[in-house]
Amino acid sequence: MFPSTVVAVPHGPDYYALFYVLGFGVNLALLLWEGRQRGYPFRSWLLLLACVAVPFILGTKLLALSGPEWAALMSSGQLPASEARSVLGGALASGMVLPLLRRAFGYGRHVYDAFALPLCAALVVQCVGCVLTGCCFGVPTAGGWGFTYGPDTLPYLVQAYQGLIPAGATASLPTHPTQLYALVLCAGVGIVLLLTRHRVWPGGSRRWLQVGLLLAGRFVLEFWRDPASEPVGASAHTHGGLTLLQLQWALLLLAPATLGIWWWQVRRARQLAFEAELAPANFTGRNLLAVMGLLLLTAWLGPWALSLPEVLVVKALLLIVLVLELGAYLLSVASTPRPVRTALPLVLASTVFVLTSQISPDTAQSATAPEKYYTLSGSFSSGRFLREQNTEGGCGGSTPLELYRHRYATGTIDFSRTKTPGADPDGDVHMAERTLGVRLHVGGDQETPLGAGPYNRRTTLFALNPYVQLDRPWVGVGVGMMFGNLGYHRYISGDEVSVFDMQASVRVGQREKVYALADYNYLNYGSANPQQRFGIGTGLGGSKWQLLAGAASSKGYDVQEGASRWSGFAEAGFRPTPAWQINSFALFGNPNQQQVGLRLSRRLSAR
Repeated sequence: MFPSTVVAVPHGPDYYALFYVLGFGVNLALLLWEGRQRGYPFRSWLLLLACVAVPFILGTKLLALSGPEWAALMSSGQLPASEARSVLGGALASGMVLPLLRRAFGYGRHVYDAFALPLCAALVVQCVGCVLTGCCFGVPTAGGWGFTYGPDTLPYLVQAYQGLIPAGATASLPTHPTQLYALVLCAGVGIVLLLTRHRVWPGGSRRWLQVGLLLAGRFVLEFWRDPASEPVGASAHTHGGLTLLQLQWALLLLAPATLGIWWWQVRRARQLAFEAELAPANFTGRNLLAVMGLLLLTAWLGPWALSLPEVLVVKALLLIVLVLELGAYLLSVASTPRPVRTALPLVLASTVFVLTSQISPDTAQSATAPEKYYTLSGSFSSGRFLREQNTEGGCGGSTPLELYRHRYATGTIDFSRTKTPGADPDGDVHMAERTLGVRLHVGGDQETPLGAGPYNRRTTLFALNPYVQLDRPWVGVGVGMMFGNLGYHRYISGDEVSVFDMQASVRVGQREKVYALADYNYLNYGSANPQQRFGIGTGLGGSKWQLLAGAASSKGYDVQEGASRWSGFAEAGFRPTPAWQINSFALFGNPNQQQVGLRLSRRLSAR
């Protein structure tokens, strides 16, 4: 006889949540490796994994709901606050969605097999969390092989409620280590898949084998598992003199059927020619639409069905896809004569990310404590300007100055962190409002000579713009740096592109009343044509509206003699709620310099 194994779970750490995330990470890492081995396009494959993850997460929760919990969900539209989960529900939901997704993304039946081995590895990791947490525990055992758990764990509480242990007992009775049995089962199925990986089987057959073996093993495991630890089908039913749990009766039908399908596919394939797996094509436009649709779905599910870590995991996957798709899109449109197409993906991406940010600002702030919040903005600008420039000639010379027309479009994502001033007990503000942020600008610029000539240059714009802003009630100062292809050219030689510059701003006066503002290289709407601005603004007595107007000039864009370098500008901002703000901007009055821009901002609580 072996001595009992005692697993004492200390109060505090949530082992289940920890190993849930670890298992998810292991599954994702192995799936990425599997896709690489199979030659799948990375961007399309990563997007498919994100699309499968959402129904899997939902399925684990929905299948574990009881009848009353389902009634509450249908009546209120809110998922009950229950920690119960069932991997069977996740497998069922993702298995129903995957056939539709693989056709939409152009994958063959072999893609089912790619999910088999990674899931086994992820379940092994998850079983470790179940051992440490005490969930999925077994019935009491009189043998020496078992697990005992301390007070406040699920096995202890169940046994105390059933009267199996007295109140105040130091530990639970030994239970069958069904979590360890499940770990061995998942590892064994994984080993079977590894040993048969070189067999020439039809697409999808390994998935059927994996599911069939797991279901058959789960049927056997239920004989030692305590029904109180089973969130699905824990009631016992007797048919034909045989008493089994509801779940076991379902598994008794599903396991042989699944293994039978695997056996039929393998036998049938012996009379058919083997179909090799073909990697699908990657379509950037379709992928971007899928990303935005999944972001909107995640935003809708987040408040009632998904936890914040689950939302962040899904968004992290989608953000990677967006960055990769954006890079591919920029390369594909580098030769297009329409720069607006270059900025479009970033504009759409930033807009959707802003719209789907579900964390609202905390309105219950202390009157004396400083408030911290984040701001996520997406903006778009488009415009044109005229500029005299030249190009380098032979032997160190240069061509004569010639007038060029530039057309450009840029998209910008802006993320900042703001700390507002606190107040002393007398109510006096004792520190400045401080904002630290960074902007990412992406776009395109097309320059064409007004005279005769075949020259028509297109430039992809990409710039990073970290900045800091300090504000007091009567004065504000900002400074920033710009790195990258900024889209405007040094006058020394017209085909040179600046890679570094500074920006600055000064405000004098109260924003809620009347103030004067001066900007050097104004960049809130994009980097293609930074402005030098002087204006007068007002908040109309509050913070809901902001109006600003004045004169603006672009830097170094000299045009023919007698033409004005100055334009008028107007900017309007509206805050419909404390969390949202909309701004628009326009240059006017000068045919040699025109620009329009729009920005959407969302404030996120830092608490």
